[in-house]
This record gives sequence, structure tokens and C-alpha cells, in this order.
Amino acid sequence: MPGDTTHVHLNLHEATALAEQVIEQTGSGPIDDALRARVRAAVEALRLSGLRPHVASLQQDPEDAATCYLAVDAVEHGVVAPLLFQLSKVPSAGRRRFGVPAMSERIRTTRGDEIELSAFRFTSADHQNIRTFAAQVAPAFLPRPQRALPAVAVGNRHPEVSLPAAFEAFGEIKKRRDVNMASTVQLSATREMTTDEALAARDGENPTAVGHTRVSIRHLYHAGLWAAIRSGWRERYTAEADHFIVAGNSAEEIARSVETVKEAIRHAVGYTKFTTDTSRLFELQADPRHPQAWSDAVIAEKWQQILSREEQKWVLSEFSRTFPIEGHSYVFTRDETIRLAVKFGQSLKLNEELYDSIRAEKAKENISPDFDFEPSLDEAETLTTAKELLFYMHWLKARGRPAQLVPPNLGFKKRQAYPETMESVTGGAVGLKDYCYHKMWSELPPRAGQEFGGKPLVELGARIGELAAVARYFDGTLSIHSGSGKQAAVLELIGRATGGRVNYKISGELQLQLFDVLWEQPAGSYWKQLYERMAERANRFAAAGAFGAESELAAHFVRMGRGDYLGKSELGRVDGNLFLVFWLGNMVGSRDVDSPDGDKRFFKEKLDELPEDLLQKVQRRNMRYIVWLAEHLQP
Repeated sequence: MPGDTTHVHLNLHEATALAEQVIEQTGSGPIDDALRARVRAAVEALRLSGLRPHVASLQQDPEDAATCYLAVDAVEHGVVAPLLFQLSKVPSAGRRRFGVPAMSERIRTTRGDEIELSAFRFTSADHQNIRTFAAQVAPAFLPRPQRALPAVAVGNRHPEVSLPAAFEAFGEIKKRRDVNMASTVQLSATREMTTDEALAARDGENPTAVGHTRVSIRHLYHAGLWAAIRSGWRERYTAEADHFIVAGNSAEEIARSVETVKEAIRHAVGYTKFTTDTSRLFELQADPRHPQAWSDAVIAEKWQQILSREEQKWVLSEFSRTFPIEGHSYVFTRDETIRLAVKFGQSLKLNEELYDSIRAEKAKENISPDFDFEPSLDEAETLTTAKELLFYMHWLKARGRPAQLVPPNLGFKKRQAYPETMESVTGGAVGLKDYCYHKMWSELPPRAGQEFGGKPLVELGARIGELAAVARYFDGTLSIHSGSGKQAAVLELIGRATGGRVNYKISGELQLQLFDVLWEQPAGSYWKQLYERMAERANRFAAAGAFGAESELAAHFVRMGRGDYLGKSELGRVDGNLFLVFWLGNMVGSRDVDSPDGDKRFFKEKLDELPEDLLQKVQRRNMRYIVWLAEHLQP
């Protein structure tokens, strides 16, 4: 893992040899991929032991052809210190862009050339140096909006672990399928992440408080830049601030939540994709599928309360026409229009306000105003219909806040496989009927049974196909949330139904693969015991009711004999302790209070010290999983 660069000790002999080869090769012309390949071959021949150059990062100074930069890891006694080398052939007019170097030497090569070598701190936490390099030296590394490109949107709860693996995976996907699916910087901005100030104040005693990843909004953005630079990824990729969640049980609570979200947006100003979640403002009882759906009289009253006269007039006029979309003809009755406006009106108006806040913050910081907007429907308790998606997207586009991506509620559960049969199998897979139990999805089993021959996946494919067509009608892309844990058959039907134009989000699975590696370590080993203490801490939090209604699941899975086993990833982890599958990740934001050596730091800090052999195991699994997803999502 990246180490401390406060005291940098370089092998000067190796540094000289590296500098000589880089300067010799770069003197033959502009730095491009062909030249980087020649540098890589020359450097590999040196068989360096104390330096690991990331040759793909090699970049020429835009104002001085005699100066170049290279990301390098200095390795001493197993400790890795990430650095940025600035190499200048003397004499040079190279600028000092990075302040005071951690080390500076003037060296003479075997050919008699004099080279000035400066090494600057370049860990993922060196935000200023990372930002300076990307903005002033190599803007190609900056994230850009995704627009119509497909993507596997990779959540990074441990960015220094999984981001390098993600960029490697996207390079492999590009090579195999000739498609760029890079969306590598993604976490919930007001759930998994938070501001630096809020993170510093978190004591770890509430496992569900925001910021349980111990990754701040600003840090994830810079860690993404850092990983892109070191991997040499100059292709388009997007940085997503996911799920800005507005919540509250009163107008005052909602107003405070909106201000919290706007503060998070200020911290996320450099991101290029923003997912808003205003689903707590949905009026679910306006939906006829609700068990206690409102009467027409109540709907009429809510219509008057939620929308002004001008807004009512606009809505009725705007949705009075026919929408022909890929073989379907959608017509809204007056009653349908009013019910949808009551269900979504407050949410839509708030999304307009948040959209405007994003634009205003980018303008204030003189940042490109272009960004992808993704208003979330997936957190609704009802399945999203094609008409609902059409209503939502058309409202926003007509009012000048178009959504480039839109996530419906498909009935996906986080980190779980989707049912392939109607009935459950004893000791095996869950059927659709049981899967929908306690959910407001009562229409799903009858639809799959009566219209699709009792085949849940056929029904799912048809539903996704219709929703994807609606998204395309607005030049948008269907965004699939809760993607972790889905089986190959589901991925393939998504690929066919969307024609490969899909944004597929994962988050928890990459972290679970890290935990898998810890669980597999020998009994009594440091990392196995750390894992066991995390699991025990989660169970104790559950015994105190820290996870709400799901707290009781902890004891349930212990009684089932699942212990602290997380299950097989390829089976959707249905054979593991599903309580820990859902909640173990939250423990990284709590302290290791039972550490036998008295080291009560946060679990996240200890996981950041993962030794290189285990780190590489996790990264290989992360990389293979992302490639596997992409291979199945592209028809």
C-alpha cells in the first residue's frame, strides 16, 4: 500500500540509471505510447529493485520539451513510497510546479549528460500535487462526462486497492471488446462518503452514520486522478458523486438535509457525474399499487398543495400528447398525469434545484459546466414503470435539466442474485414469489407467471428493454443500481435488452473480495484475526440494534451455522452470512477496540496497510470481476 514519503531514501544508483534511460529515450521525439513502450523495454532491462516506475504515466512538460515527469514507487524494506519524478536535462527552463521537493539531485549520466532529478510526494493523499499535475501538465487524465458511453461504474470503498485494478480492467476490456466502459470513481456522497470535516468528527461508534468508508468526497476524487495518472489512463473516464440523499420527516428536516447535500456538492465540484436521490419525497400513496392508495379526493387535495396553478397548467398541457417510442405509443390520461405529478412533483422540483446548484458551483470554481445528471428512481419502494420513467425524464428535459442517465427500480436487491424460478428450492435458490415477499412488488409474480410463462428472467428482460427504449428516446442511458451479486444470465439479458448501452453500478462486491482474501488466511494469522474482530464487532453492534430491523438477522445467520463466512461470489453469496454480506463493510469506519496489542485505530487504517502479496490477490480478483461483468454486459 502507499506509504509515507516524509523521509525519502532513494537508491541513487538506480535513480541515475532510470533517469538516464528516460532522458535518452525521450530525446528522440514527442512522448507518445510508442515511445513509452520503448522506455518500458529499456527500464525493464535495468532490473531495478528499489524503484518501480509507472512508465505509462510518462509525460512531457507542455512548456519545456527537455523536462518530463514519471510516477515512481520507491521501495525500501517492503514500504512503498509513491513519488513523482521531474527529470530535466540541464540546461532547462523547466518550471517548478510542485513546490518543495522531497528530494533533489543533480546527476551525471555515463554519457556525460547532466540531469536534474527532483522527487515530489505523490501519494493518493497529496491532493495539491495530483491536481497540479492533472491540470497543468496532463489534462487528459481529468475525468469527463460519460454521455452515451456504456460503463461499469465501479464503487471504490478502498480506492487505493480497487482503483488501480479498475483501470487495469478497463484497459483489458478496451483491448478485448474495443469499447470504453470506464467509470471508476464512485461512492455515495452522503452515505458512504462525507466531507473531510464530518469524517474527522466521526468516532466510529455509529456504524450506519454517513462516512462509514472513511473516504471523503474530495479524497476519492483525487485518488481517482492519482490512479488514472499512475495507470496511464488518458481515455475518457467519469468521476461520479453517487446518491446525494435528501431525507427527513418534516419540512424543517428536509430543508436541513438539502443544505447538507448542497455542501456535499460544493466538495464534489470537480466530479463529472452527479446522482441525486430525492426518493424520500415520493408520495407513494399516490400510486394505485400502494396497499393504502389515496382516493381520487385525496389526490385532488394533494394536487392543489404540491403544485401552483401555473405548474398545474403546465403539467396538464405538457403531458396531453402522445409519446411514440420504439413501437409503443404512450398516452397519459388526465387522472394518470395528476397522480404521477402528485407522486413525483416534490422530488422533481427539488431535482431542478439541485441541478442548478451543481451548475452554479462549477461556474463559481471556473470548472467546465458539463456534467452527467442522474436523478435516482431506484430507491422507490415501487417498481418503475415505463410511463413513470417517461414522465420523470420528460419533465426534467422540458424544464431545461435533462438527465443523461436514469436508474429505475428493477426489483434488484443489493449483492443478491435475481430469481430464475417462480418457486423457491429447499436449501437452494429463492424463487420470485418469496423474493417479493414484504416488498411493494405485488404485480411482479402474476405478470411473470401469466404473461411470461413463469420465467422471471424473460419478464425482466422485457421490462428492461422497454425502460431502455424510453431512456434512449431522451438520449439517455439506463443505469442499473445494486449490480453486485447478479449472475451471468442476468447480465447477459441486460446487455441484450439495452443493446449494450448501459451504466452498470457495483460497489460492495469489490470490498467483499478484499474480505474474502482476509477470511482465507491461516487461522491465528494477523489478517484472519483482524477479519474475525470485524465480524464480531458487527455482531455486537447488531445485538444493540444498530442496524434497525436488520439487526436481528445477525443472530439468525449465526443460528444457521453461517459463522463469518461471506459465501461464494459466483453464487451471489446466497450460501454465506447475508447479514455480514450487507453490513461488514460498515465496520471499516469503526475502531478495532478489541485489538490484542492495544492498537485501537479504525479498521480502515489497518486495511490500508495490507501487505503487497494480499493486495495483489485482491486487485487480481477485482480486475477479473470487472472484466467479467463487462464481457457479459456487451452483447
